[in-house]
Amino acid sequence: MQQDTYDLAIIGSGPGGYKAAITAAQLGARVALIERNEQGGTCLNKGCIPKNTLLHLAKLMEDVKALNGFGIHGDIQGDFAAALLHKENVISDIRNSFPIWLKKLGVHIFHGHAHLNTDGSIDVSDPGEDSLQTIQSNKIIIATGSKAIEHPACKVDGTRILDSYHFLTTLQDLPESILCVGGGAIGTEFAFLLHQFGARVTIAEYSDRLLNQDNIPERASVLLERKFRRLGVDVLKNIDVTEVESTDTGVEVTFSDQSRHQYSHVLVAIGRSPLTDGLGLENVGVNMDDAGFIVTNSKLETSTHNIYAIGDVKRGPMTANSALHDGKIAASNAVRNTHLTVNYHIVPIVIDSALEIAAVGLTEEMAENAGFSPDVARGNFTGSPKARGRLDYEGFIEVVHDEETGQMLGGCIVGPEAGEQIQMLTAACQSPRGLWLFTDINYSHPSWCEELEHAIYPYINEFSQSEHEIFQPGIYARHNQ
Repeated sequence: MQQDTYDLAIIGSGPGGYKAAITAAQLGARVALIERNEQGGTCLNKGCIPKNTLLHLAKLMEDVKALNGFGIHGDIQGDFAAALLHKENVISDIRNSFPIWLKKLGVHIFHGHAHLNTDGSIDVSDPGEDSLQTIQSNKIIIATGSKAIEHPACKVDGTRILDSYHFLTTLQDLPESILCVGGGAIGTEFAFLLHQFGARVTIAEYSDRLLNQDNIPERASVLLERKFRRLGVDVLKNIDVTEVESTDTGVEVTFSDQSRHQYSHVLVAIGRSPLTDGLGLENVGVNMDDAGFIVTNSKLETSTHNIYAIGDVKRGPMTANSALHDGKIAASNAVRNTHLTVNYHIVPIVIDSALEIAAVGLTEEMAENAGFSPDVARGNFTGSPKARGRLDYEGFIEVVHDEETGQMLGGCIVGPEAGEQIQMLTAACQSPRGLWLFTDINYSHPSWCEELEHAIYPYINEFSQSEHEIFQPGIYARHNQ
């Protein structure tokens, strides 16, 4: 049995664990990173990376079809089998480079299942190698991620009824038809992907709108639903699945309105739950809530001294972006004994579906509930030369600010490269210049981002001519980062 001592041990190598390991190593800590499955966690192997690789192909097909007859001639068809092979090659290339990057920083990588002992040590067991190592660490970060939530009436079988894991790891052929149970980020992204490759797609959402979450404006949901309907994707709202029956040819689904429909496959995408099984958290006194999430404070500390939790395993946005944010916060607090706190309002959310949607900070409704007097600078891409040249100008820009002071509060972008453009809004929320940041920048032309300045300029001009006492910094400019 081998025993080593580290400044920081991180359990889980997804985005949060990976970012924590890099941050801690760069701060001079001796770091151990423990992973029981494939390096990179869910994001790399069965989440963000494979999904976005396939979605890029889907979007390319849409772009080329839109330009057919405008300098491009001929039909283009998706090759689902080749796309899956490309996806696997991308994952493999990144995964093979993963340990190289970490080892260059001095991070020690352990493969196996981590179990916390009562004395605070960590057993790392690898059944495949019939080995056991015990390590000691002054601080521990738990970053074990999450798993798909099971639907009570729609049990996943891995063949006809799938969750995102099975879709991205075991599916070999394009479904003829598919029901996506859940109209959140995962459901709407996979729905667009499958439609573009030729499947007949239906989305069933329990609530009254797609992407039913506080930080996505309802206007974005309406526009996305309209686009889906135009593409030929069926969108069912205020409905749930009450019964499923597998047949020789597919799955017969009964809905809460008593209607019944047949699909070749079903994708269950109703959310995720924390993954903490077998970690031995009870041995070290780490508290969990009724839903199984590890309880943390704003500094990501658990109920046990020197143990932190980040990413999906604790309460908060269950996105890779938020896990990356957590990783930096927890690693700095653990290694440098800083007192940084999380703030998910400065973490952008990006949904890459039939329309790309990105948001950060407060929506107009959230700002009003928080006591501001919000106003919204609105713009779109219909006048954008870049959008016109690409025939891709559906969408809008919303920049939320305080009507009295001009303070930058947040915003949303729907349209081309929204996930890249949102960095501008994120920067303005954290900038001492706030709303005025957009007028400080010299933009390239033509570009998507210059439309932000066009949307903002009338409001800046009005403020400059008013008698208001203008408060320029973004809302989070003095956040303790």
